[in-house]
Amino acid sequence: MRKQYEDFTQLKLKDMSKSISDMTYKYINPETEKPTVVPANHYEKILDQVTEKYMSEITSRQFLNIMYNQLSSLKKEDEKYFQEALLCIDLGLNPKDLRLDEQIALDYTSHFVDEKKDFEKKNFHFLGNDIVEAFKNAKSDPSLQAEYIRESNDVEDKENDAFNQKNYERSER
Repeated sequence: MRKQYEDFTQLKLKDMSKSISDMTYKYINPETEKPTVVPANHYEKILDQVTEKYMSEITSRQFLNIMYNQLSSLKKEDEKYFQEALLCIDLGLNPKDLRLDEQIALDYTSHFVDEKKDFEKKNFHFLGNDIVEAFKNAKSDPSLQAEYIRESNDVEDKENDAFNQKNYERSER
């Protein structure tokens, strides 16, 4: 049995873009109760971009994933030292240079964090509430999301223009 995806990958760029636009149109926005209109040329511009441009994005995401996995395994290995290391980083302290008062304060704070975590359970966040709230607000604010997307699109357009200009100049030689 052949799947729609297999046919889709065989389409030409224009047809693929129209197909994605049609798929998007079928999504009924729950707020407006209307289909979602995205012109096919929007998808065509995205799909026609040079792959190399996205390599830095892929690399950044991989780097984040590596850091996350490292930190997660360090936390599982010994949460006390993990927390203390984060505190040292956040406070600009080097563990090898800790004075006695800083060592005591670090140990006290580590116990404080443990107690807070036990009390708050799933509501506990190591980061300050203002940072967690900033993340939640940014995630749920459509105007902020739109602003970032517009800025990203502007940067992409400028990069594409520069890339196309270089290719044009090379072909002229």
